[in-house]
Amino acid sequence: MESAQSLKLRLHSISSTRQITRSMQMIASTKVQKTLRRMQENAPFVEHFGEIVRNIMRFAPSARHMYAAPPDVGCSAIIAVSGNRGLCGSYNSNVCREAVTQIKRMNRDARCVTIGWKMRDHLRRRNFAVERAFDGASESPFYETARDAGGVALELYKNGAVDSVFIVYTRYESALSLVPRADRILPLSAPDEGERDPRGRQMCFEPGADGVLDYVAPFYLSARVYGAMLSAAACEQSARVVSMDAASKNCADIIERLSLQYNRLRQSGITQELNEIVSGAEALLTTEES
Repeated sequence: MESAQSLKLRLHSISSTRQITRSMQMIASTKVQKTLRRMQENAPFVEHFGEIVRNIMRFAPSARHMYAAPPDVGCSAIIAVSGNRGLCGSYNSNVCREAVTQIKRMNRDARCVTIGWKMRDHLRRRNFAVERAFDGASESPFYETARDAGGVALELYKNGAVDSVFIVYTRYESALSLVPRADRILPLSAPDEGERDPRGRQMCFEPGADGVLDYVAPFYLSARVYGAMLSAAACEQSARVVSMDAASKNCADIIERLSLQYNRLRQSGITQELNEIVSGAEALLTTEES
């Protein structure tokens, strides 16, 4: 059985740990709200470029541009987003597992661009080709990181090394619904029949649909990657809130159990000391009477 001193030290240590987990929980909660505001501010930026691309594909469907119809080379580029640190439950493991599943599902070679050290290490341990690794900046994503990561994948696509570009990230749907997913960015999909203009109107592009697409596509790719980074950052911080809340509750349960054990042990010691005092007093009285 542990001594009272040992239990006291454990109680102090776990109390300190609970203070840390509570602080991390509050910090992560603040970061979630901040990142969600940035997601809302970025949404019109992503939607604007997405609408431009949809209009090009809707009104100029006959254009045989490389962004719409690349040659089949049997290799894809994967932009995979994770966090840099742990202490966020299963967030990193889930998105890393989704990236590996997506690569195996395609049944083809993949050139990986990672954003976040957890994803980089996970893919390298499994001998996947990591073309470039970027600091995830998961607590505060930067557009420059998204632009550079998207630029690496775009160069592979334009040079004919890959024929498609996917992004794997965790989509924020709610605080308790964090969904790992893989979205295809390139090649651009032609609109369905229901999305075409029913009146058959045409749109004039200057200097031409291909020229506009050449200019817009890099911005569209960067915007999609940046949006995925913001969503992943919100998911990571949300997962950390849940994880630290669970850790704080576990600390409270352990403290309650150890406190009960410590109080019982201390009371047992006090009772034993009282018994020894009473026994000693009775022994002295017996000696004096004899």
